[in-house]
Amino acid sequence: MSSWVKFRFSHLRRWKEYAEKVAKAVRDLEPNAEVYVIGGVAEDRITVLSDIDILIVIKRKLNNKERKRLREEILLRAMDAYALPFDAPVEIHLENEDEAKRFFELSKKVVKIS
Repeated sequence: MSSWVKFRFSHLRRWKEYAEKVAKAVRDLEPNAEVYVIGGVAEDRITVLSDIDILIVIKRKLNNKERKRLREEILLRAMDAYALPFDAPVEIHLENEDEAKRFFELSKKVVKIS
């Protein structure tokens, strides 16, 4: 197994730890938001090309500019305050409650991060 593959899997095995770091950052910035892991990691279908899909459900609507800014703030907060590695394969999906329904319908398994 190549060193890149080993390195990638070492990150993916830590998915819960990384999701908890992101959830802490979310609570700092959006205290009423809910955080879930969805996709292949939640469904135990991890491949070398997987990422850690984190669905953040917020209570308000955002325009695209606000969504981008909040996503960046969450990631920076998770890295600076909670030591999320800068190269963690985290994909943030930032949605309001109505938009999140689509993710819940398409997901076979959802893991809530408290």
